Amino acid sequence: MLNIGGSEWVIIILLFLILIVGSKHLPTLGRSIGRAVGEYERARAGVMRELERINTSSNLGGMTMPIKGPVESERAKLEVIAKTLGIDPNGLSDDELKRLIHNRLSSIM
Repeated sequence: MLNIGGSEWVIIILLFLILIVGSKHLPTLGRSIGRAVGEYERARAGVMRELERINTSSNLGGMTMPIKGPVESERAKLEVIAKTLGIDPNGLSDDELKRLIHNRLSSIM
């Protein structure tokens, strides 16, 4: 097996890039990669700002619905929404929860 550390891999990758791309085009490639990384970071920051704006401005009759992350299942999503709206999801089927959530949101809006 190859017993190569992290810094050796960087050198190998740089040599590979010089051979493939050529030393004349390497600065252009670097600028292109830099622009792509910068654009990705700007887009990611924009999405995070938008999520934060939605979290702070989404107010349904005094009840906030924070976005914390993905849920495991449809049932978990229904339970989070129901609890946010003040509905006890225990003992209710998915269809009953959907109906109660729909009715509560209709009355708020």
